[in-house]
Amino acid sequence: MKQKPLFTNQESKALDSLTAKELGFNEETLMGMAALSVFHANEDLWKTAESIWILCGTGGNGGDGYALAHTLHQEGYSVRCFATSPNKSEAGKFYESLVLKTLGIIGNVEDFYREWEEAEEDSVLLVDALLGTGFQGNLSEVLIELIETINDSDVFFYRLSLDTPSGWNPYILGESAKTNVFVYADSIEELGTRKWENIGFIYEKDSIIPRYYESIGFPIRTHLNNDNFSNRFYLEPDPESATSVIKRKNKDHKYSAGSAIFFGGEQGMEGAILLSEEAFSRLGGGISKIFSPSSQMTSLILKDDLSKMAKTSPFSEISEDPFFSKTKTIVVGPGLTKYPKELEGWNLPEGKKMILDAGAIPSFGMKLPNGKNILLTPHVGELNRMTGKTHNSVQTAYDTLIEFCPQNNVYVLLKSFVSLLVCPDGSSYVWESPNPKLATMGTGDLLSGILARYLSLDFEIPESVQLALSFLDHSKQLEEPYPSAHQILKSLVELV
Repeated sequence: MKQKPLFTNQESKALDSLTAKELGFNEETLMGMAALSVFHANEDLWKTAESIWILCGTGGNGGDGYALAHTLHQEGYSVRCFATSPNKSEAGKFYESLVLKTLGIIGNVEDFYREWEEAEEDSVLLVDALLGTGFQGNLSEVLIELIETINDSDVFFYRLSLDTPSGWNPYILGESAKTNVFVYADSIEELGTRKWENIGFIYEKDSIIPRYYESIGFPIRTHLNNDNFSNRFYLEPDPESATSVIKRKNKDHKYSAGSAIFFGGEQGMEGAILLSEEAFSRLGGGISKIFSPSSQMTSLILKDDLSKMAKTSPFSEISEDPFFSKTKTIVVGPGLTKYPKELEGWNLPEGKKMILDAGAIPSFGMKLPNGKNILLTPHVGELNRMTGKTHNSVQTAYDTLIEFCPQNNVYVLLKSFVSLLVCPDGSSYVWESPNPKLATMGTGDLLSGILARYLSLDFEIPESVQLALSFLDHSKQLEEPYPSAHQILKSLVELV
């Protein structure tokens, strides 16, 4: 799997300490390396600015800002530094004094406002080095006014935040989230580690703000398996592998190409389970059968394809069917309006994998089936219903699921503009690739069928999720602005 580790603020601090203790780096060196990394990563951006203003706070984030200001000044750029208060860290004080020597002056907040009032529109590139990911308190009135000025002003044509946008807090819920004040960064430079708290940073609908990671030598690789560190990972798209492995091989027969059972499609909602099964079969699945509570299901299927298998049946009769013992994957839920009562406490046989989607997502307090490989795929509303809690961010969903999944021995894939997979062993994976093409009816059913295809090929659940999401990402290339789920499936079939 193509994945990158994500670290919480506390874990990032621990890695910072390890870098000093075990590798012998001092904090001044790390700040200098961070500044150089940001400088070189944005050389084309600096050239677009008449003037670069760096707002520095009192901690390590402010120290990084001072170090960057020194480098920019020495490379001939027009730089101004403004500080809310003197820096408190020893390394920060070193670079603060260096800037005083080289630039000659560091302005205060009043100086910032005075120069801002005289500045021309779109003339300043602003670097936000006010607050790092370690800031947990409430913003002062001074900072609130400063950040709101930064966001509302037409003087700043670009806002770049170091490590995290100042004031950003993904854990703020409810009405407080609507009034949360943070810098509307155009991009974020993450220094030393990829930050868990930055996942899902968004201030425009369905638009993830770009984040760029700059390595400064933290011992990530040597300490990744340390029990003190996170097992959260950032999934990277792998469209080539997703396409190549889903193609049916010449030597495959109908069972080795993948077998699956689909249950769902109540009367009037048969299309949902039909779409899931169609995605599975048209993308190379070898053999499948649909079970449905709808009395019309058989006639609907045979009307279009005489080779398909279907049966009107309650869920309780699935395991009695001869086909059940031959299948590897079971999909339950598309086209159901309520959780099948027979699923409560039902035992999934060894060697099989199950996807619970849509109507098969239980409500809070309902008992889940038992088994080693059960994947639930709720959207946010279904997650809230399932857990009895409200979730406004990936981070708050994680906090709930990191307890829920081990307790119930299930995998949960939260489907949203940022998707999150949490596993029974406590590992988790984030998929941050918003796709507006999928904001249409039926795409969840489509995903269930694609997941079933990869699972039937004996991929484990985490890898199947990455492959399915990578494969579905091909739909971004469609010219149709709002394609139907059938149009998306047709385009995917053409790839294989």
